[in-house]
Amino acid sequence: MAIQFPPAEAGPSTPPMGRAPAYKLSHSLAGHARSVTALRFSPDGRTLVSAGADGYLHFWDSETGEHQRALRCHRTGINDISISPDGLYVATASDDTTTVIHTLYPSSSSTTTPSASTTSTTIPTPLRLLAAHTAPVLAVSFSPKSNLLATGSFDESAIVWDVRRGKALRTIPAHADAIWTVGWDPEGVMVVTGSADGLIRLWDANSGQCLKTLDNDTNSPVSYAAFTPSSFFLLSSTLSSTLRVYNIHTGKVLKTLRHAGYVSERHPCPAAVFAAPEPVSTSSGRGLVLDGTDVVQHANADGAMEGTAEEDKGKDTPMDVDADADVNANANANANVDADTDANGVGGTAVAKQEAWVVSGSENGKVVIWELGSRRVIQVLEGTGTEAHQRPVVALAVHPDGRSIATGSLEPEKVIHIWRDVQT
Repeated sequence: MAIQFPPAEAGPSTPPMGRAPAYKLSHSLAGHARSVTALRFSPDGRTLVSAGADGYLHFWDSETGEHQRALRCHRTGINDISISPDGLYVATASDDTTTVIHTLYPSSSSTTTPSASTTSTTIPTPLRLLAAHTAPVLAVSFSPKSNLLATGSFDESAIVWDVRRGKALRTIPAHADAIWTVGWDPEGVMVVTGSADGLIRLWDANSGQCLKTLDNDTNSPVSYAAFTPSSFFLLSSTLSSTLRVYNIHTGKVLKTLRHAGYVSERHPCPAAVFAAPEPVSTSSGRGLVLDGTDVVQHANADGAMEGTAEEDKGKDTPMDVDADADVNANANANANVDADTDANGVGGTAVAKQEAWVVSGSENGKVVIWELGSRRVIQVLEGTGTEAHQRPVVALAVHPDGRSIATGSLEPEKVIHIWRDVQT
């Protein structure tokens, strides 16, 4: 059930380049009997799906927090979930070495609405049961076209599956340690894997060939890695309390983000990059922008960020995260608008670029938001008393419109918080 709290004050922030976020705690959701391990919003934004170490999926109304239904998928814990971009299916990654696929919105005849605290022992038959790993499956991700699925496992392999047939197309011996994260590029031709061996690898989804290997200066386990909306850049987090943005063509780290309030040393804390939501009164149509400054960040005494390496190189060279432009092009680098022609090629409209924000959970129960262009922390989400996460935040999802962030924590707390941006 949804428990609505009064708005909680946000944590400290530094002045942003663009508008400041104003996320406030809106709802807390209780349903899982054990840790909340994964969260995803549906592509249409209507539904929030949560997964837990209890083997259940719970479905919530993303606006009201109302519990819609519970689905027991496994007798062991679920480590990750993925919702197909076409909004039809949800896939799990489980400790029982399998992945199952269910419909996201079942037909009315098969829909049940048990309470959030259901203790049903019945496990319904999934649409697909994918079984080929020999150890717990830790990560799962649908391809952009929803026809393929990638999984990563403690058995050090990644598998690309044909969703329609339920068959493994290719098994990739990808790493020398457990694979904690998998994902796809926006075109669906590359698979990214991140491992406890400290490496990120890019793979040709068709041939299984390794296209690129990225490392980090601390050789820390990679807990999260995903493409930005562009195929040129990759966001990752490691168990060194550090987030990085890579240029995948050069293998160079473009951004390094740290903060005194962000801790990830023992538990994989997920992250996400998204476009800063516009005020309600502002029309959409913006492009996500990533500044190309090459810097390494260190937190000073009050938690602010300081750049120390090559800070001036490319300082005023923004790169469009979701553009398909040549990554080596520097023309018009300082422009803040793009010319956008209409379908008839007549005229042009100035399209402003939105700032990119990065959000990540933390082991101290906080949720930290950075403005990527300035590399500054612009808000720390933390409630007070029972409104705050008391345990590591290991599950996180951003609503498609960027106005809501869902976070989930480990047991014994096992609670989901929904934070809403109250900017108008």
